[in-house]
Amino acid sequence: MPDTKIPELQQLKANQHGSVKYILTDVDDTLTWESNLPVATYQAMSDLLAAGYVVIPVTGGCAGWSDLMARLWPVSGVITEGGACFLQKQSNGKLQYHYWTSANDMQAKKLELLQKVQDLLPEYAPLQLAQDQAYRLTDVAVDYAQDQVPALPELRDSLLEKLKTLGIQAKASSIHINIWHGDYDKFAMAERVLKQQYGLSDEQILQQVIYVGDAPNDESMFAKFPLSIGVANIEKHLKGMQHKPNWLTQSPGGHGFAELANKLLAK
Repeated sequence: MPDTKIPELQQLKANQHGSVKYILTDVDDTLTWESNLPVATYQAMSDLLAAGYVVIPVTGGCAGWSDLMARLWPVSGVITEGGACFLQKQSNGKLQYHYWTSANDMQAKKLELLQKVQDLLPEYAPLQLAQDQAYRLTDVAVDYAQDQVPALPELRDSLLEKLKTLGIQAKASSIHINIWHGDYDKFAMAERVLKQQYGLSDEQILQQVIYVGDAPNDESMFAKFPLSIGVANIEKHLKGMQHKPNWLTQSPGGHGFAELANKLLAK
């Protein structure tokens, strides 16, 4: 039996998104597109923030990069390294870091994990650590499609299977394999932030939060948020995904995010 076709974003009705106040969004190939942040995407984030929305990127990207985003982008904060830490932007522009557990413990376990991954990588050449590894506080990232040309999806899948057999947590984004130690993921930290920092109840989370993503590592978010949007470029991943978004944009990447922003702001 064929999969049910996911409806387009234009079919999302105003009475379904009218209570939305919080916009959580992946970054790579969701806010960005073709290695750039489109002007329309930056403008969309700025317009949403000015209209009173809380905009929080949720990324597997490194904490060093996320620190810059939280400080310089028109956002309310950034959940970084796949849910390891929330960089909360204060009204004066300063940042407060909220780790999943003790920062020292998470960083120590990252070093142990890094050694294990480095020992494995020679078997999967030319896969290598992401170039931003030095700026990661809690996890390990392997590049299969960011600076690897051409991309190496077969080796990605092979390494993911190996990590699984070793009991090591790992998920693929559109560019990296993100590898971590701990019982958190994007949704776990997002739920903690929404409840502890913004005071939302379970019911309010279902009604007031919308999530936007593009890849299999967004499945924990698609599974939990009924208001979930996939940008158009997610279509190539859908066949292998268990938890899928409930609507799709017509445009890819950051242009799809701007499409959603225009719909929300038009209400």
